[in-house]
Amino acid sequence: MKRIGFLVAALIAAATAATSEDVTVRSGEHDGYTRLVFNVPPDTDWVLAQRKNGAQLTIALDEVTFRTGSVFGRLTTNRLASVLQKQPGDALEMEFGCECVASAFLYRNSMIVLDIGPGTFLPSRLEDIPPPQVGKPAMGTPRFEVTGLDLPLLTMKQQGIKGQLSTRLLQGADRKLLDLKLSPVGPRSTILPDTTPVPSGLESNIRLTTVLDDLQNVLNAELQQFGTELACISTAELDFTSWSGESPFTEQVAALRAGLYKEFDTLDDEKALKLAKLYAFHGFGAEALGVMSLLKIRPKDTKRIAAIARIVDEQPALSSNPFSDLQRCDSDAALWAVLSEEDLTPDAHIVAIEQAYSKLPDHLRRQLGARLSDILVRAEELEAARRILRSVDRIEPNSTPGVAKAKANVAEAEGDSTREEELLTKVIVSTEAAVGAPVALARLVEKRWSERKTVSSQELDLAASYAVEFRRSELGPTMTRTHAIALSLSQEFDRAFDVIQSLPAGHVSGSAFNRHLQLLAERSDDVTFLRQTMEMMRPGKAAVLTTETAIALADRLAALGFATQAFALANRPEDQTRRSDRARLRARAALQLGRPHQAMLELAEDNSEDAIVLRAQALDGAEDFAAAGDMLRNLEQYGAANRYFWLAGLSDEWLGSQDEKFATLNRTTKALLDSPVRLPEKPLAGAKYLLEDSQTTRQRIDEMLSAVGME
Repeated sequence: MKRIGFLVAALIAAATAATSEDVTVRSGEHDGYTRLVFNVPPDTDWVLAQRKNGAQLTIALDEVTFRTGSVFGRLTTNRLASVLQKQPGDALEMEFGCECVASAFLYRNSMIVLDIGPGTFLPSRLEDIPPPQVGKPAMGTPRFEVTGLDLPLLTMKQQGIKGQLSTRLLQGADRKLLDLKLSPVGPRSTILPDTTPVPSGLESNIRLTTVLDDLQNVLNAELQQFGTELACISTAELDFTSWSGESPFTEQVAALRAGLYKEFDTLDDEKALKLAKLYAFHGFGAEALGVMSLLKIRPKDTKRIAAIARIVDEQPALSSNPFSDLQRCDSDAALWAVLSEEDLTPDAHIVAIEQAYSKLPDHLRRQLGARLSDILVRAEELEAARRILRSVDRIEPNSTPGVAKAKANVAEAEGDSTREEELLTKVIVSTEAAVGAPVALARLVEKRWSERKTVSSQELDLAASYAVEFRRSELGPTMTRTHAIALSLSQEFDRAFDVIQSLPAGHVSGSAFNRHLQLLAERSDDVTFLRQTMEMMRPGKAAVLTTETAIALADRLAALGFATQAFALANRPEDQTRRSDRARLRARAALQLGRPHQAMLELAEDNSEDAIVLRAQALDGAEDFAAAGDMLRNLEQYGAANRYFWLAGLSDEWLGSQDEKFATLNRTTKALLDSPVRLPEKPLAGAKYLLEDSQTTRQRIDEMLSAVGME
């Protein structure tokens, strides 16, 4: 029993260790930035290294493996162009498709949150600021003395203090802690004012510091913004439940509208506010905003009413959002804050948000449940999202398209591909979906592309009809791209290429080209592939290709023998990731062009098995057969190694089984080189040996020809 217990414990420990080395990478698209979330064990060390148009994330886990299969499934911009981990344990290489920078912070001690947004890369200033020089002054420098005061910073002259402060401000600007507003260009005085004497009577224990002193050793850390937090709005102060009475909505509206104007057509501000609150409470945001526009004097409550009215009407929040930065509050304000900001902050009070949602009237719970669930899913709060959707199901047994789409988001986050596809299909076929149906179809087609599955004929026809129906709306380019990708998945590559070319230049057409060309490289016939690929390699068009697409096209071109074009695609200066893959492609192309030495140079820093095989082929081209055989012998590819040893004339270097083809050739070649036995003193015996040797030679030649025939 003890042995069984130890075995079970060992298996559990091994399974736990294997799981802990896998880091799941989830993604989300936000307004102005792309977010990646890495789930790691608590107290795991990590480092984010920046570079121009890219970054590198290193996590201190043995043999860590980044699971990035679903990263691009939810991204709609090209801020993140590619992610790559060369092998388990290496850092994650990220390439940006824009002039962007990355920032990261640790959330709840178990999630690394990395945001990619527009910005200019600046090399970090790592050197420490030298402390003020304290000690004897240099020869010829007058000493500034203050009686009874021993403060190193204050013993300097005014110009010295300005110099130290300027140095610290410049470092703060480099680290993006400060924004410097420089003086306009023009003449300025170069005469320094007289040194201001230090006032006497200061306490001797004063210590002068700046915020930069505490940030000297901070590298690649998320720096919190310093400032005062806004005061929370209490539930009693907001009092949202009192915005509507017990009587029917129509009666309340009629009563308030009847008394909206007093004598001489003067607006009754109190009733106008009540009417605006009533409209907002029942989901009529535009009407509430219209009533408040009549007010000449706007009290404090109007901002909150307007913010809630914009939320229920699905309008973006204004810059003066009264619920901004209030997700941390333990009150109903947390719910309206998360709905107005449309993104869950790390300090959000999840319990308060759910409690506030449960107190909403049924019509608002139906209206806002799907949106709140999507926000929680993006923040990896899946259990809270499920509770919200279950609450909607209790008041709405038949799920609406919006709720079904929210459930699909939860299924995607859980990795339940079958459930996600089922829910998206339900949204697509729903007659109540309106705009939700084409969006769900676009998402379903993207999912099919990422999984390399096909689309049905009904889905293809629906994508074509949506592309025509929404061609003049904001959804037009997205639906045209969806139609093109659906055509590519159905292997109608020529029609797909024509549809993509009709798109205006921009991100949508670029992403459509990349998806189409990757499918083209994987599935099309040679003629179609070459015709469309050569079209894309014209000047000005190849710039839209991502690194993944360029590698896929170069690999297919190299297989077809178009070495020059393959080398060009694998040698683009804008590509910074997958260096080893691109180097191997350049080496293959160089071998096809008859340049084995260049191939060796391309593979100089690559010790993978594929690179060693290519290096052996380069040595073959350089006719260094012995070195090629040694390389393949180290890989235990004995058959290929024996071939090179045979070509090099090293018949003693055979490897593996003696029945192997080139081992047989080596053996027979060595035997054929042996001189026949000569007996000059015995001519008859010599003749007999000569005949036997001739017969043996013919047998060996037959063995050699048979071995060659087995190839």
